[in-house]
Amino acid sequence: MSFAPRVSLIIVSRHRPEALKRVAASLRFQSYTNFEVILVSDAPDRNFLAEIPASENMLHLSFNQANISAARNLGLAHAQGEIVAFCDDDAVPDPNWLTALVQPFESRNIASAGGFVRGRNGFSYQWKALTSDRFGEDMSLDIDPTVPFVEIPFDGKRFAKLQGTNCAFRADALRAIGGFDEGFRFYLDETDVCLRLAQASHSAAFVNRAEVHHGFERSALRSAARVPLSLGEIGASKRGYLEKHAAGEDFSKVKERFFTEQKHRLLRLMVEGRLEPRDVPALMDTLRDGFNTPPKSTVPIQPPQIDRAFNPVKTHGKAEGIALAGGLLASRTLTEAAQKLASRNIPVVVFRLGRNSLFHKRYFDQRGFWMQTGGVFGRSSRTDSLFRWWTLGQRTRRELKKFYAEFGVTETQIF
Repeated sequence: MSFAPRVSLIIVSRHRPEALKRVAASLRFQSYTNFEVILVSDAPDRNFLAEIPASENMLHLSFNQANISAARNLGLAHAQGEIVAFCDDDAVPDPNWLTALVQPFESRNIASAGGFVRGRNGFSYQWKALTSDRFGEDMSLDIDPTVPFVEIPFDGKRFAKLQGTNCAFRADALRAIGGFDEGFRFYLDETDVCLRLAQASHSAAFVNRAEVHHGFERSALRSAARVPLSLGEIGASKRGYLEKHAAGEDFSKVKERFFTEQKHRLLRLMVEGRLEPRDVPALMDTLRDGFNTPPKSTVPIQPPQIDRAFNPVKTHGKAEGIALAGGLLASRTLTEAAQKLASRNIPVVVFRLGRNSLFHKRYFDQRGFWMQTGGVFGRSSRTDSLFRWWTLGQRTRRELKKFYAEFGVTETQIF
């Protein structure tokens, strides 16, 4: 690959050390090699990285504030790459993620790029391409899936909205607009950055093959089941965004739509049995309190850059991957074989499939391999039928072709 700029990958984490270790463990399988890793977390030191392969060069910065924008700015201050990329601690990128994500930056018109995000089951999309506006109202965008990326210029009204768990920026452009606005402690933080970059006449890009798997781990604001514990920060950020980008305008209808959307979300969770009926009005009260809190006036300033050496992670680049497949009785054999291959930094995909029609799930195992579970006859994609007859080998080949095209798998072993 001729275009290979230096990339600083920044991952922010708070109260989730196991999730952070998992994503850190996955990074040695990135096909891109010219990148450094900056971890900004509330851990007091970097001792937790001792057990993570290829973590010797990862920079850890201790930070114990509940403000994701401030944490990202700290990482940005230490970044030495021409490109700064971001991923969440409860997400894991595909092996070809950075390789695909940096390609749009060969055009100087483009200052930001983002990919797609798959949800907890590893198959359904949480987010694909979106645009937003000065009111923070999103709209889905269909892009050509056959091209590497699509450039999205600013039309004066709508701009490309990137997801914080899968995005990258040209470092000099991000610094020139003042980095992240620390008034957005959570929610709309990256949307604000995308709008300011658009207003500075920069284009963005959506990258088809740059995918991240997002797990939605527990936090102070939501449970492990994705149930909100408070909507105060969301309300405060929405108000701050409107005051900043739609100042002087009547945004009463925007507020009404926003509150309606949030209430519908809570009602869906209640119908699913994940919220008690009494929780809905209580959570709406937190949303209202947050929205009614006068936003803090913040003026983004260009974050200083710390003088330090660029220190890339030691990866093996584009390696030929191996797929291992077997039934439930072969679980131990599959795991042991996968761990041995992972110790040699070979990307491994394990298919542990029972002879049933259970739905599938896929995820990255911290021991160093990707795992897909479910039934040989079960559904992995929503477009699949509920039952279809396959042999184990047929099903494995089908899944590899459909979901692992970027993993470089050249060999399949059936147990």
